[in-house]
Amino acid sequence: MSRAGQPPEAVVRSAIEWQMRLRADPASAELQRQLHDWLAQDELHDLAWQRLQQMAGLFRVAPLADAAQTIPLLQRAEADLSRRRMLKLLGLTAGSATLLAATTAPAWRADFATATGETRRLSLAGDVEVLLNTGSALDVHGQQLLLRGGEVLVEGAQWQLRCAHADCLGQHARMSVRERDGRSEIRVEQGEVLVRAAAGQRQLQAGEGLAVSATRMSALGAGALDPFAWARGLLVVRDIRLADFLAEAGRYRRGWLGCDPTVADLRLSGVFRLAEPELMLRNITHLLPVALVERTRWWVRVVPVA
Repeated sequence: MSRAGQPPEAVVRSAIEWQMRLRADPASAELQRQLHDWLAQDELHDLAWQRLQQMAGLFRVAPLADAAQTIPLLQRAEADLSRRRMLKLLGLTAGSATLLAATTAPAWRADFATATGETRRLSLAGDVEVLLNTGSALDVHGQQLLLRGGEVLVEGAQWQLRCAHADCLGQHARMSVRERDGRSEIRVEQGEVLVRAAAGQRQLQAGEGLAVSATRMSALGAGALDPFAWARGLLVVRDIRLADFLAEAGRYRRGWLGCDPTVADLRLSGVFRLAEPELMLRNITHLLPVALVERTRWWVRVVPVA
């Protein structure tokens, strides 16, 4: 195949697997090193990786459970497609994103969803306002909401939201729910929210937060991240680890973002605009003794200043 054309099927499959592995363990320095070496082996590797990052929305039609589940689904989808359709899929054209979503993930379809870096505001019956954060999916049935993944902010006189591990009933309340690390993180900014889960029941007041898993409930402290700032288009952090900051910033940009282990524990505070992810990264080089290594537009690593 010409190097000006599409990468071979095996190369694109490898790029997809690299993406899934990195999503499963984004902080792994060894994975970062291995990926860098793989990209440097052949320009077709780099081409496949760039095109995959351009189509980052391919796997964000709705949130994925984890890489261990995603890769087998992808492999089964490949086995079911004819060679001609497979080449179209692996060519990473716009139509292939729809094909993969329709073939592998009917359960991920939702009434409303957002892509990477996108937020979406919904006005629902009963004067209920909903804001979906990046990479999120929501089903709506009147004033009953189902968060299928990602993060949502709900505000209104009366509503009910079901997330992975709890039912939340709000009365004149403003609340956010974020799914991550096998738990639902629930925070109340205004009003009162009743949280019901297998692990118990709790009434949350303004300023309180709760982490709910399948087996337990635990209070959430203030933390280094403002949990409501994203609704204002901001990432507001206070004394956060650089590695944790990059993990959060990476939710709003396409591609891979990581850091050298030697700078992972540096700490920073600041206010950053989510609509300008590249400026956000450049700004940290003024706040910390770090530099950016950009293998491609979609592969960025933060390293110590030489």
